[in-house]
Amino acid sequence: MPYDYELFVSYRRSPTTGQWVKNHLIPRLSDRLQEVSPTTVRICCDFQIESGSRWPDRLKQGLQNSQILLAVWSADYFRSSWCMAEWRSFREREHALGLFSALQPQGLVYPIRYADGSHFHPEAGIAQCNKDFTRLNYPDEIFRSSPKYLEFDLLIQEMAEEIVDRLQVVPPWQPGFPIIEPEPLPAATMPRPVL
Repeated sequence: MPYDYELFVSYRRSPTTGQWVKNHLIPRLSDRLQEVSPTTVRICCDFQIESGSRWPDRLKQGLQNSQILLAVWSADYFRSSWCMAEWRSFREREHALGLFSALQPQGLVYPIRYADGSHFHPEAGIAQCNKDFTRLNYPDEIFRSSPKYLEFDLLIQEMAEEIVDRLQVVPPWQPGFPIIEPEPLPAATMPRPVL
């Protein structure tokens, strides 16, 4: 069975990161990938999931059937149980395939820095962030009209070329790719009624 997607986008759905991913990263990256790829690059991102779908199941299906994880890292990325589950799912896949090791240093996670860098998960320190967007992480639509958008677009073009190169060496899809479940949220404590 072939992959359904080439890229799965993992990011924290905060008011800033979420809007930046939706307004700028995905539209521009998708366009730039199509310009340099020999085949169509399909991107799985949660905001594309149809209304009424079983969101967790659809997300896990996209995760399991994507070639590469594009991780948009910020300090709050590592506080999200969903983001950590997505990242760990791909780390487990790399381990199962013998990737991201001394013998095979190329992995399946393509991390970019959206914000911070000082408060990342300790395991993130062994992976080099491919691109740093900390000075170009404006979520609002008006960003497209700013001079900084040209710098943003240059980074996206470089990213697109690197991702297309990486896609050429991804191992074939396997039905047993692991999916790590997000940690459950703590149960809400209900106040006891006063009698």
